[in-house]
Amino acid sequence: MLNFRKLTWQDKDICTKYFQASPVHYAEYSFFGLWAWQHTYPIEIAETEGHLCWLRSDGPLPGMFGPLGNWDAVTDWDRELSHFKPGDVIYDVPSKIKDILSGRENLRFTDDRDQHEYVYAVKDMIALNGKAYAHKRNRVRAFLNGYEWDYYPLNPGDFGDVMKFQEKWRSHRMLTMTPDEAESLEDEDIAIKNALEKWEDFNFIGGMLKVDGEIIAYTIAEELDSENLDVRFEKAFPEYAGSYQAINYIFLKEQGSNYIWVNREEDMGEPGLREAKLSYNPAFMLEKFQMEIL
Repeated sequence: MLNFRKLTWQDKDICTKYFQASPVHYAEYSFFGLWAWQHTYPIEIAETEGHLCWLRSDGPLPGMFGPLGNWDAVTDWDRELSHFKPGDVIYDVPSKIKDILSGRENLRFTDDRDQHEYVYAVKDMIALNGKAYAHKRNRVRAFLNGYEWDYYPLNPGDFGDVMKFQEKWRSHRMLTMTPDEAESLEDEDIAIKNALEKWEDFNFIGGMLKVDGEIIAYTIAEELDSENLDVRFEKAFPEYAGSYQAINYIFLKEQGSNYIWVNREEDMGEPGLREAKLSYNPAFMLEKFQMEIL
């Protein structure tokens, strides 16, 4: 039986160890990804024989998910699966674990498309070459040529101004949102504050665009490993034509060019978000599956 305990800040080193040992680094499973939304999605963790760390939440989307750890080092999956009973469902199972366990008659896997993470080639996002990127290229040019702008890397001295921008951005968005959508933005605000308060404890980089001395867009990203960067937060005032495309392009050009891949996370099944993420032509998806014990 798995012995779960509440995830706390003191678990950062433990969870990071399991995350780094994972053969594929999903953005959802970095310690920041687990910890920053604890106010909404409380997480519990359970370790098994030193190889895997399973996760559980009793928040708005309750259930078991994971695991973290070196899946390739597990020699006794029967022992791991013995912790579960028929009818149990484990969510967000990485595709490689599905491949390892495929063919078992007591398991059923279901593709969870809404939770797939979008991964892009940084060089393509900077070059924006070819017909596939024509619209993005034009939007970037519209911004670069249409405004007197400046770009700055984010530093702790900027955080107060970033939160003022964030408050204005959220207040504007909430005018046309449902109560559930507005609540989601409030939850995200807390996660952004967590990122800024713990900036030095994570491998964060970020940047901001200013027009006439005022922030009109910013990005906060986390290094998942030496090749992969994850965009955690990206906000812009849409009334500045091309602002979203510009902050994405300039941030990667100025601060992300040493990485091979940039992860822009899942679309959660939202049609508009899916369309936007697909429009950047992902190089591949990090697939996730639901695993049901039969």
